[in-house]
Amino acid sequence: MTEGDLSIRLVKCRQRVIQDLLHERCQEGYWEGHLSSSALSTATAITALATMDRAGHETHSGHFQQAGLRWLASHVNEDGGWGDTTCSLSNISTTTLVWSAFAACDGLDVYPEVMAAAEQWLRRRAGGLGSKHLSQAITQRYGKDKTFSVPILTMCAIAGRFGVGRKAWESITDLPFELAALPPQWFAALRLPVVSYALPALIAIGQVKHHHAPSKNPLTRGLRKVCRSITLRRLSSIQPSSGGFLEATPLTSFVVMSLAASGEAANTVAQKGMQFLKESFREDGSWPIDTHLATWVTSLAVHGLGRKGCQQLEAQGRRAIHRWLLDQQYLQKHVTAAGEILTRPIVHPVHRDEKISIGFNQIDNIGSFFDFVLRQ
Repeated sequence: MTEGDLSIRLVKCRQRVIQDLLHERCQEGYWEGHLSSSALSTATAITALATMDRAGHETHSGHFQQAGLRWLASHVNEDGGWGDTTCSLSNISTTTLVWSAFAACDGLDVYPEVMAAAEQWLRRRAGGLGSKHLSQAITQRYGKDKTFSVPILTMCAIAGRFGVGRKAWESITDLPFELAALPPQWFAALRLPVVSYALPALIAIGQVKHHHAPSKNPLTRGLRKVCRSITLRRLSSIQPSSGGFLEATPLTSFVVMSLAASGEAANTVAQKGMQFLKESFREDGSWPIDTHLATWVTSLAVHGLGRKGCQQLEAQGRRAIHRWLLDQQYLQKHVTAAGEILTRPIVHPVHRDEKISIGFNQIDNIGSFFDFVLRQ
């Protein structure tokens, strides 16, 4: 094959990919995203709903919980564990969460074989099922970053996997939720034990630990008692209208279950979060890790098309994308945990170990297209 033949084939291939990409647009002219169903999300969601039930708040969510258990039981990996998605290898974090979810939702006697296999998997990886073994194994995975290790262990305690009383909470690190009472602009100067996007978890999980196992230091205990209502108001102020924190099922679930387990099931934050979880439920019994990828997918699709690809869009199609992207821009100010004031979407974590910039943060990377549409 000559260099010229190869060049011709590449041009044809690129043209075919462009046409395929344009064909994937939805009727409104942009690109939709669909995340894989997630064992991690499903486990946290049904545990949050079950915890609301146990707190005496009628959620009418029994069918959600049972459907979630069925989905988890039918999507266990051959080794007895679970990964974040149906295509993921088993990991200790998700397997621990699912193991706890079956306890929280009264599924132990319904799926004994599934639970036996899961416990064998956990014993192989952690050396045991006690709080000491699991805490050490999970903490080793995440190191100093407590953003994920503390919520996972907290869910174990809430589900009753670590026993009852104060002893069940001994392996869980205190989160200084009282710091959330400070002005947001101060946060950047403080070394919080969680990353900034997990401010909702800092408040809710910190409070549930304080509720069940308050600090033995009288000054710290008194300060946290005073700051409970203040930080709950802060939590309410940063909750989106949808009820979902960062539109993410796991983070929202951790907040809901923590509030319910600390006597705050009737709090509007827990109520709105519970509704978000119900609305995120999929018909097959699962929950996705996140809910909406359209802005990100559309930005990447336009970036992939490039100038030549965008020139193949009809004028109406270009205007539709331009208008839709502008409609996604926030028009209100949002204050991050670091005290930054933004009028655009912030960085959202869609997977435990990665972050993506969505919305108009992507426009900087697709300037050629944006300049092109603005000239039309």
